[in-house]
Amino acid sequence: MRKTIQLFVLSSVLLYVFSLTSLGGQPQKGTENKTIELDAVTKAKIVDKVAETVSEKYVFPDIGKKVADYIRQRLKEKAYESLTSLDVLSKELTKDIQAISQDLHMGVMARGKGLTRNAPPEVQWSERYLEWQRFQNYGFKKVDRLLGNVGFIALDEFVFPEMDGKNVAKETAKAAMTMIKDCYALIFDLRDNFGGREEMALLLLSYLFEKPEHILTQYNREKGNKEIWTSVVVEGDKVADMPIYVLTSSHTVSGGEMFAFVLKNRERATIIGEKTRGAAHKTHLTFVPELGINIAIPYSALVDPVKGTDWEGKGVEPDIATPVEKARDTAYKMALNHILETQPNRMERTEVEWALMEVEANLNPVTLDAAALGEYVGIFGKRKIAIAESSLTYQREGGTIYKLKPMSKDLFAFENEAMFYVRIRFGRDDSGNINKIILLYDVSPSQEFTKTGK
Repeated sequence: MRKTIQLFVLSSVLLYVFSLTSLGGQPQKGTENKTIELDAVTKAKIVDKVAETVSEKYVFPDIGKKVADYIRQRLKEKAYESLTSLDVLSKELTKDIQAISQDLHMGVMARGKGLTRNAPPEVQWSERYLEWQRFQNYGFKKVDRLLGNVGFIALDEFVFPEMDGKNVAKETAKAAMTMIKDCYALIFDLRDNFGGREEMALLLLSYLFEKPEHILTQYNREKGNKEIWTSVVVEGDKVADMPIYVLTSSHTVSGGEMFAFVLKNRERATIIGEKTRGAAHKTHLTFVPELGINIAIPYSALVDPVKGTDWEGKGVEPDIATPVEKARDTAYKMALNHILETQPNRMERTEVEWALMEVEANLNPVTLDAAALGEYVGIFGKRKIAIAESSLTYQREGGTIYKLKPMSKDLFAFENEAMFYVRIRFGRDDSGNINKIILLYDVSPSQEFTKTGK
């Protein structure tokens, strides 16, 4: 059992490196691709081995044969003749394979360097994987309660819940879901999620459905179909009635896409952001150490049990399309508005309304020139509003001068983060002229000061 798990770890790590390479990123230190010189005989052996493996193992046999025929034909046409390094050949083969298959999970990698101890490679990779995941908090980059009682989980990877019966990320996942269990809404940020383990995705999805849910059907070339269900039991409380918002981008890949795909099709979440990349198939690595390569081969496909579709090559379309940098605030605004509609408690509404001011300012930034700022200048009792360095400033009775930044036309926040609890709204008379300032506080009653001079 231990060796099987370790090989899965090795596959996960190398597939991560492969995803970075195919997306234009750089592999982590210690996994540099080999640059050994190649002769014609070795290249022919590599192409033949890749073609044979794809043809025998790819989830869709007809496409696997087309890929195999294509790269063999490319070899005959001497398309790889000028390539002299294993690294470059691997990338060229991957490009050709994906051109025919349109499958971002399939490709060839030069086997990495960096395993130096006298221990089996799978043991060393397992140790590195666990060490790296501890450093990365098992993919949970941020777990927070945002103002207004909105939960927020930024999840960049789905990590093994357990390995060899021992906890890996399970307790971290439980802690994250425990922290947000009393929130009124929850945002999952998957904009940088590159996938990972199905087991973790299923664990988290199980918190979001009250009853077992048939979420996917797995088609396997050798083993046939298998139904994938969420679990009725989780450690801690479920949040089956909580509104869910999922943030996606063009960098959301594989398991991250699966998570969004399931929640969208089950109408359990609102997907916000950009269309995902479109890599749906489950993948294993075939190790070919004698030729210095590893071959990533998708062996099964996941489809929606009702619609019979997947997201391979298509991606997951968001319910609300928005630039990736505005996705978080768009979801946050929706969550806050939902809370305003459903929670009558006045103190709760005050915090929600305070949060909404900032969200609106982020979504609709305001820039005011010197002429526009000029109308706000004046004396308001013991408080002075002036202009310095092209910014509006606030000063009370000769005290500290604070710079202000516009949130909307007549609403300003303090640039100094220590003044987070107060904002200034300018009031106008019937003619539209500034006649007062209102100091707004996050938890205290507001204060008004009438304009007394310039």
